[in-house]
Amino acid sequence: MTPSFPEMFPSWLLLIPGIIAYNVPFMNSAEVSHSGPSSSAETAADENSEVHRDKRAFFYPQFQYFSNNLLIAPEHPNEYMKKWLTYEHNRYRRMVPASDMNMLYWSEELAASAQRHANTCDFRHSRGRVNVGENIWAAPYSNYSEAISIWFNEVHNPRCGCNHAYKHCCGHYVQVVWAKTNLVGCGFARCRDVQGLFGRGHRNVFVCHYNPQGNTVFVTGSGQLYAVPAFTWAPGNKGRCSDCPPSAPACFQGLCYMPTEQQYSTQNCSTTTPAVILTYVSALREEIRVGDRQPAPPAATRRDALTTATTPHTRNITPPHAQLPPFRGYVT
Repeated sequence: MTPSFPEMFPSWLLLIPGIIAYNVPFMNSAEVSHSGPSSSAETAADENSEVHRDKRAFFYPQFQYFSNNLLIAPEHPNEYMKKWLTYEHNRYRRMVPASDMNMLYWSEELAASAQRHANTCDFRHSRGRVNVGENIWAAPYSNYSEAISIWFNEVHNPRCGCNHAYKHCCGHYVQVVWAKTNLVGCGFARCRDVQGLFGRGHRNVFVCHYNPQGNTVFVTGSGQLYAVPAFTWAPGNKGRCSDCPPSAPACFQGLCYMPTEQQYSTQNCSTTTPAVILTYVSALREEIRVGDRQPAPPAATRRDALTTATTPHTRNITPPHAQLPPFRGYVT
């Protein structure tokens, strides 16, 4: 008598593919989230005016998979990493030829909210954020120092054609260089697995929160979407800091900031370089150069980190007609 199929193949054999997938990371292992829109409180009451949210959720489970058991340990950035993360963000923000780019400062409040979401071990975006942008990175390795460069380098993707305004493929870059943003805070967590990436070997989540939020998209009266440029163009690098806001009237290396009464100078914004800022930046550079930095991730995985979906802010307002000119290179 020929044995039946269940007798030939015991049911426990069906568990083997899942066990292998859980323990063996995919070749493309480090990941950043997919860019997708988020609405703001200023969105019109008409639901049709809100931009479509594309979460690329084809691999996102529609249930919570023991989410409270995924966290191994939260790892709050120490004082050195707070300085380094702030410095790295500002370093990339100085590279774009903007006339209104704010200097970023570390926010403990944003760091706490970013840490809370990192602790959920969830690759999907957090909910309930008000005027707070969010970038997420996940990888099998714990060195998250590459995350900011991965986000910024979205602008170099030739298939994206990013014009320094929100696009699904470069939303992380746009948030990093959003001129009006002046606060940042980040958190990191070690996890048993990551929701939205189950079985892909990811064990670490890094989240940064930003205020004010970037990636603003207007909904015009005709229903068209208009992505607001991340910054105001400064042609030829001659107009750096020429459009600094009243809240940050002074300038240091192309970044607008608010000096103290003693530091403030009525000189042209682009020439104001207080000694205290120079001293701080010089000391920070030296600290980063000689500090005990984490080892770089393996070269084979460094380019494969994943980042989450950035989400544009939508408003039902007719946008300005000025368009950003083509990008012609970075300012070092």
